[in-house]
Amino acid sequence: MKKTLVISLCTAASLTAGAAFAGHHEEKKGDYAEKAAQELEAKFAKADGDGNGAISGEEFMAAKMAEAEKEWAKWLEGDANGDGAMSLDEAKAVQAKHMAMKKEKMKEKRAQ
Repeated sequence: MKKTLVISLCTAASLTAGAAFAGHHEEKKGDYAEKAAQELEAKFAKADGDGNGAISGEEFMAAKMAEAEKEWAKWLEGDANGDGAMSLDEAKAVQAKHMAMKKEKMKEKRAQ
């Protein structure tokens, strides 16, 4: 009986908290949806190489390859020994650098 009561109370509390959180952030939801739609349109236009309003499999793969090449170039900034390959230690150093940069950007945003 106690177990059922505790579970019921926890469930009710989590549902109430979720509803309060959703209500509090409702005004941001519209902004997020609009921003996501704009980002999708920009990515779509970039991937639509021939400009015909549709993305073929080849165009999709070309866009993904371009993204992967950019990402690889970022990682190679951490290629400490210049061999064109990433060791686990080099990858960890790059990851730590990127995380530190993200934290700094978050601090700057909060300060504004």
